[in-house]
Order: sequence, then structure tokens, then C-alpha cells
Amino acid sequence: MKRLPPFTALLATAMLLAGCALTPSVPPRAVYDLGPPPAPPAASTAAGPIAWRLADVTAAPAIAGEGIAYRLAFQQAQRLEVYRDSTWAAPPAALLTQRLREQAAAAAPCTPRAPGLITVHLDAFEQVFSSPTQSEVVLRVQATHWPADGSAATQQSWRLTRPAPSPDATGAVRGLAEAVDAWVPQWVGWAKGVGCR
Repeated sequence: MKRLPPFTALLATAMLLAGCALTPSVPPRAVYDLGPPPAPPAASTAAGPIAWRLADVTAAPAIAGEGIAYRLAFQQAQRLEVYRDSTWAAPPAALLTQRLREQAAAAAPCTPRAPGLITVHLDAFEQVFSSPTQSEVVLRVQATHWPADGSAATQQSWRLTRPAPSPDATGAVRGLAEAVDAWVPQWVGWAKGVGCR
């Protein structure tokens, strides 16, 4: 086996290092969550008995992963995409489960019925573009209360929209986090209505 002359070997090494330096680096992926939960009202700071059990939130298959979803309604409204360089820290259903349990634990006490089960299903958690520069976020959720005594279940659906602060992943995250914070108190009020005397 022939050995390269020292100068040739040195030149080959320099070219290899130069090639590595010119290779474009992949930017780090931005990871987001819903941010810190809002402070509970002063009258609700004392935790009380929970009149229901909360199952883990479930989600539609299209939003079951960690991708931040968006839809170009002005171009192809039937197609749901996810941002390439940004992601949720966990699937949206898991983030929502954590937020609901935090807020339920901080809810004002009530006189409970026999503890029932509440299930929550996330149908939409996305940013919808009406043009390349205009978008809104959409949060669509359905909750069901299953009474412990086997009586008829009670369902409630919500759909919240609000303008996204910017037409990008950051705008989607901020808008959806604000939508969640606006919806959770509504959910707590409904849950107490079906779970408390």
C-alpha cells in the first residue's frame, strides 16, 4: 500500500476540514410549551375536594404528535401541515392534561357528588392562514362527564378562535396558549356544575 507524501496528506486533511466548515449547520429546533399557568383568583387559592376524576386528554390523530399544526386555508384548506423547525415540548393533549389538572387543583372547594369521570377530547389545535400574512388559532374541545351512578352522561363542546400575533410558529404558540388560558376557566366552571351539588 502506497503512502501519501507528507505534503499531499496535509493538503487532503486541509481540504477535508474546509469541506466540513462549509457544510451548512442545521439550526436547533425551537421547543415550546403553554407557559406558566395563570394565577388562580384570590377566592380560589384554597384547594378543596375534587368532585370528579379527570382522564388523560385524548386528541384527533392529526394532532396527536408534537408538531405545531397549521393550515393554509387560502391555498389548500384540507391539508394540515406542521412547522419544520418548531415543535411542542409534548403532544398538545399531554400539555392540556397538565394544565387542566393544575387548574382543577386550584379550583374553589365544593360539596361533591359521588366522583364521576370527565374525559376531554381535543379536536383542533392549529393555526389557520387566510392569507400569507393573516392567521388565527383554533381550539376545539369536547368534554364528557360520566356520573358514578351510571346515569346519562353530560357533554359540552367549545370552539375558541383568536388572531395569531404573528404569521409563524411563535404566533401559533402564543395564540394557542392564550386560547387555552381563556378556555380552562370555562371548563372548570362546567366541570363544577356537573360534579358539585
